[in-house]
Amino acid sequence: MPWCEPCGRYLTPTSLADDGGCPSCGSVLAEPRASAKVPWHFWVLVGALSVYLGWRLIQGIAWLVGLV
Repeated sequence: MPWCEPCGRYLTPTSLADDGGCPSCGSVLAEPRASAKVPWHFWVLVGALSVYLGWRLIQGIAWLVGLV
């Protein structure tokens, strides 16, 4: 755990600012966090969901047209 000398307290890695600094005084205590990359299977899930919802929309419109 990083120790902030000016503030006199320990900080958890998740409580640090994005640049690795102390949220109170701004002293740099750690390396900046790298941004998380979105996994490829998330985009497969988004694609499958959009295809499914598009098909359900077509079915709903066909159902409405059949009722009227």
